[in-house]
Amino acid sequence: MTTHQFTTPVDRRTFLGQSAAGLAAVGAVPSAEAATRKPMLRFGLNADPHLQGARPSGRATNFRKFVDRMKTFQPEFAVDLGDFGIQVSEGQTTQEMHDGQIAGLKYHLDVFSQLKCPRYHVMGNHDVGWLKGGDEKITAADLIGRSHPGEDITKQEFLAITKMPHRYFSVDHNGFHLIVLDANNAADESSPPRGKDGLVGGYWVDAAQKAWLARDLEKNRKKPKLVFCHEELHHTPEKGSGQGGDTPFPPVGKQNSYVDNGWEIRKLFAEDGRVLACFFGHKHRSRWTVYDDTHYLTMAATHFNASFAEITIADTLEIKGYGGQRSYRLPLPKWLTRTG
Repeated sequence: MTTHQFTTPVDRRTFLGQSAAGLAAVGAVPSAEAATRKPMLRFGLNADPHLQGARPSGRATNFRKFVDRMKTFQPEFAVDLGDFGIQVSEGQTTQEMHDGQIAGLKYHLDVFSQLKCPRYHVMGNHDVGWLKGGDEKITAADLIGRSHPGEDITKQEFLAITKMPHRYFSVDHNGFHLIVLDANNAADESSPPRGKDGLVGGYWVDAAQKAWLARDLEKNRKKPKLVFCHEELHHTPEKGSGQGGDTPFPPVGKQNSYVDNGWEIRKLFAEDGRVLACFFGHKHRSRWTVYDDTHYLTMAATHFNASFAEITIADTLEIKGYGGQRSYRLPLPKWLTRTG
């Protein structure tokens, strides 16, 4: 059986040098010895399929390509990074729009359920509607006929249909601790001064979630961690950001469409010292950034050219991209080593 051995974290300079080498190695063929060793973890990842309504469409076809590929890949689990669904028509929410989004969500979940491995959903801004976010308790009636962020069903409805345990949660797989976050919230009393990353972002991680995350990290300090959030926890200007990664970034979407207080969350991850990678959707194009020895990876949209990825953690962190998703082979830090 594969075992994990935890040692001293790699220093930042060494890590960034290894990261540059890892990017240069994209597309390289692994050694025969590495190819025969069992990976520590394998999972499938899609983002932003934007499945609209309970009917066949080009977007649905692209998502089915992901599902079909995962049947062959046979991952330990699969993650949808958000915007699984989308409103069935433009404009202010009506009862018909609400009911149509519910029907579409159920229809496409049946397709996803063809995968028999565990499946996890991250809430995207197009999946749900909210007034303030956080732990507010609202009903569909609160969304109908009024302005609000997001789309036409509530967070509670989304959770009930997808059977996710909470809008944010954590779960373990093969010794790895997975953390799912919900950034679809307005600023609250805990929000620090805005725009610390250079521009005021449009999303926030709320006070209750930050407190939960700090406790969860503390309880699972020694475990390697992977984080999933729909919106990026960092501002990504076209010239690039962070301490390494891709430059320049593709000029996609609104520059303020990120988590404004994401730096608070990144600080928690840096203090933890065991967060291998964070994965995001929302921006629809591939991009890679490094902060404090953690990889921050934004995935291309599945509705764009059937983009998705197979992730394998073995001797490297390997992202095998399909469609418009870029492939990466990135180094593991020294604290994540193994025998066998």
